[in-house]
Amino acid sequence: QPMVAEVNEFEQFDLVATQILNTFEPLIQQLIARRDALLRKLQDMKDDYLRKESTRKAAREELLATQLHLQELSLKVNENKQYHQQATDIYKERIQQLETPTKLPLPFFSCLTLNQLTTGIAEFGEVKECKLDYSLKKQPVLAVGKEGSANNELDCPAGLALDEVNQLIYIVDWKNSRIQVVSFEGKFLKRFGQDILKFPWSIAVTEDNVFVTDWDLHALLHFRRKDCKLVRRTGNEG
Repeated sequence: QPMVAEVNEFEQFDLVATQILNTFEPLIQQLIARRDALLRKLQDMKDDYLRKESTRKAAREELLATQLHLQELSLKVNENKQYHQQATDIYKERIQQLETPTKLPLPFFSCLTLNQLTTGIAEFGEVKECKLDYSLKKQPVLAVGKEGSANNELDCPAGLALDEVNQLIYIVDWKNSRIQVVSFEGKFLKRFGQDILKFPWSIAVTEDNVFVTDWDLHALLHFRRKDCKLVRRTGNEG
């Protein structure tokens, strides 16, 4: 009988334990499910934080790159302003030189041949004539041209050369950007270079060639004397 009593007591205990487990099983499952949900939410929050941090990092890098680019642009703008100011100053200086009358104490150009001395006196903005003096006297024996841009008209002649064989005078018509050719009697014959020259300055003539320097083009231009066609251009700014 004691053995039977112990068995009955164990069965009762097992029954109570089973009832307790059956009672708390749903609660335990709910707790486990809640724990899993909290773990998933925590992982989602972590992933969201990492995404936002990556976005913020990319934004910071982009902002830094933009700032560097703006600094470079600012430097370039300042350099362009300085260059523009220098170019403007040079332009104003040249315009002032062209517009301000300047009396020169010495001949503005001269050309010495075997038996003739040719001189010309020019004043910026005032005298527009090319004068040839064969007798070394102050009074010219020939005056060629007047102010203007038509044939046989000049605007600041800057130089000349003589072709004694053919009795031709090559005149550098500076502001008109061309070369005019006249006879020793002052008759207009032809002009050339107006589509090529900018500010022609000096000239030299040989039997077959004409050489002209141009200070705006920074070059020496070689023309054929016969047809006045450009042969080559030599030189660049530097």
